[in-house]
Amino acid sequence: MSNKVTMTVIYFTDGALIEDLHIRKSLLRIPEIIQTLRENQDEFLNCDLFIAMMDQNIFNQLNYHQKARLKSLIQTALYERWCRQGIEPDLIIHRKKYNDFSEVCATFAKLATIEGLRVVTVGPGFDELEKFLRQTLKLETQILHDMISVDPQLNWFWDDVKSGIQLHS
Repeated sequence: MSNKVTMTVIYFTDGALIEDLHIRKSLLRIPEIIQTLRENQDEFLNCDLFIAMMDQNIFNQLNYHQKARLKSLIQTALYERWCRQGIEPDLIIHRKKYNDFSEVCATFAKLATIEGLRVVTVGPGFDELEKFLRQTLKLETQILHDMISVDPQLNWFWDDVKSGIQLHS
C-alpha cells in the first residue's frame, strides 16, 4: 500500500497557442467553450466570436484587450470542465500574474522539491514551463500534463492537433 501524496498544481499559461487558427478551430469541439462563447458574445461589439475562432483575419482585427479576454474565457471554460470531473487542485498559478518568467521559474523550483508533484496546464498546450521543468530542473516529463490531453472525452482529437503543430508557445 502506497502512502504517496500527490500535489496537483493548475498552471494557466499565457494562452499564446489560442492565437493559432488550427487550435481555435479544434477548441470549438469542446461544448463548454461553445457555451462560454455564446454567453459572452455581447462583450465583443461588432465581432462574432465564432467567426473570430474560425477566421484568422477576423481574429487579427480584435484589439489586444479583446484577444486577452477571449483567451481568458477559453481557459476558464477548460478549467471549469476539468473541475466538474471532481478533481480539486492544491494550487493554481496564473502566468499573467507574474511580471516575468523568472518569477514563475522560482515558484516551480520550490514546488519541484515535492515528490508527488503533478502540474496540469490550462493552455492549451505548454509555454516555457515545459522546457524549464525538463531541462533546467531535470524533472520527469510525466509530471506535466495538458488539461485537454488528460480529459478522457477530449484526448481522442487532441493528439491529432498536437501532431500538426509544435505545442510550445
